[in-house]
Amino acid sequence: MKTLVLIVLPCVFAHEPPLTLDQVLAKSKVSITRLNVESILADGRRQARDSSGFMRESPSVSVVVGPRNNSVAPSSTDQTIEIDAPLMLKREPARRLLSLLDSTSAVLYNAADLENSLAIHRAFLNAWLAEKIESIRTEDHILVQTWLEISRTRIESGADPAFQFDLVRGELLKSSLDCDDAKRNRVQSWTILRSLSELPESPQSLDYSPSAVVAGISDLKSSDMATLYQNGVLRRASAARQSLEMSQINLQAAVSDSRWSISGSYSKENDDRITKIGIAYKFPRSGELSAIRAEQRARIETSKRNCELAFADLDLRFATAMQTIESGKSYSEQFDTTASLEALTLRLKEGKDQPSDLIPIRRQFMEIRMAELQRLHSLCLAQAELLTLTAGNLP
Repeated sequence: MKTLVLIVLPCVFAHEPPLTLDQVLAKSKVSITRLNVESILADGRRQARDSSGFMRESPSVSVVVGPRNNSVAPSSTDQTIEIDAPLMLKREPARRLLSLLDSTSAVLYNAADLENSLAIHRAFLNAWLAEKIESIRTEDHILVQTWLEISRTRIESGADPAFQFDLVRGELLKSSLDCDDAKRNRVQSWTILRSLSELPESPQSLDYSPSAVVAGISDLKSSDMATLYQNGVLRRASAARQSLEMSQINLQAAVSDSRWSISGSYSKENDDRITKIGIAYKFPRSGELSAIRAEQRARIETSKRNCELAFADLDLRFATAMQTIESGKSYSEQFDTTASLEALTLRLKEGKDQPSDLIPIRRQFMEIRMAELQRLHSLCLAQAELLTLTAGNLP
């Protein structure tokens, strides 16, 4: 009894329970989208703070020291300190940018987290699909092995011609290649999922219930989802990002227009002390102002166009997801082909059909199972997309 326990316990503890989506999301790595938001906000704050005071940039200080040789008086060292402080006359653009950064940071971070969660959800679904396909391919390979043994027995008894055995043997080779492809695809999909979350190196089983997702799809109303989408976090984040870009453009234009600076110097020449202070103006070069204005207009139009493209991309994602959901409502419930495949095996064993008759039918059942999986995968992915696009408004 003690020996049996020692054998069973390691097997029990070695079995890893399936991973759920919530567990994978909890182990999420820091997303690139969130780091990009941090970079955008940090750069904006740096620009605003550099120009929020009376100076558009830090003052420059220069020190000059040199000897003075005089035949009458003793030798001395002259010292000069010069300061140039560029002035920022238009301070309102910097204040507006700082205020906008504070008011939009939350929605930008929220949108980045939502996009990262969607990326993990998508990778999770792809890994789940690859796992199911590998399982189906393995079951099919075992089935063809069974058919091969049945065909060998029937050929040895003289019930079937030899070429029927060759057909099954070739089908077994094809099913073996399909199994290898399915295993590679599962490893690849798992690698993508690992790049987004802290997971073990080898693929693990995933726990997902697409039937619950499909059951809840019928409750979604297009009009309600469209309203939620229009006020969703992702659309508001796109508008906020465009507002930040416009504010930064205006600030840079204000900095370019600020050409005045305070210049001062203090020098010591032998026994003399000289202090000077004045105003300096940086004159533009020929065509510089027109080039600055042209660049500003181009950047404004580029920002507007990028915002329009971002909205168009979100609209396309929403329309595609809604179309997938609507088409999924007309599909019937998932059906099981196990009984049909068992019936085919029995007919082959009893000699009612030959492999050449049953192999095409078996392939059709395989296509049905794959199509059903793809349908469930598409519906689940569409629902995840809708939840992301309407996030921030759902109860």
